[in-house]
Amino acid sequence: MKQKIINTFCIAILFTGFTFLTSCKKDTTLNGDPTTVTDIDGNIYPVKRICSKLWMTENLRTSRYNDNTTIPTGLSNPDWASTTSGACSIYNSLEANNTTYGKLYNWFAANNPLLAPKGWHVATEAEWVELINCQGGTSAAGGKLKSTSSLWMAPNTAATDSSAFRCLPAGWRGPSGGYSLLGEAAYFWGSNERNSTQGEYVVLKTDFASVAFNGATKQFGYSVRCIKD
Repeated sequence: MKQKIINTFCIAILFTGFTFLTSCKKDTTLNGDPTTVTDIDGNIYPVKRICSKLWMTENLRTSRYNDNTTIPTGLSNPDWASTTSGACSIYNSLEANNTTYGKLYNWFAANNPLLAPKGWHVATEAEWVELINCQGGTSAAGGKLKSTSSLWMAPNTAATDSSAFRCLPAGWRGPSGGYSLLGEAAYFWGSNERNSTQGEYVVLKTDFASVAFNGATKQFGYSVRCIKD
């Protein structure tokens, strides 16, 4: 299917026989949908319309809110456990994990409307439910959302990634600060609060074709996916 290029704008200046390209911008769309979105750090994420919504197909990895405020990171285990404001981590503090899996955000960050790029928002529980129902419901959607990448430990049950969601097993940072389940599970925050101490989350695991919803202590560090407004 042919990709269209829109909003192309270039200015060239001729000077003593040389051409200087001073500005050139290209925004790409496919059937009218954006194919990428860029966060405030300059990270570029692929975009895919899955059912009725435009989703990022990689986990968020911004280090700043979209108003340019830095998100606290590098917190010690005691500080991570006690914070009641937004914070993020990289699994085991290894930059390669940030590149591959994105950052792990506590619920306070996921609930902040400034976390997503402008014009986007962190997926709500209702939007996760809509996505999962569209992919066959909780008993079947896991396989359709999980990447077939070898980053998933065996058995990666039923994984086909037929939705092109590209879910990877980013694991978590626990409420006491420890890291776990890299390669085995993917946890995503919904932006909703379950109660005064818990946020809503979605989990996919290597040994299940299903998807589960639950609530977790807000100090957990989970992955985040964003949806276009």
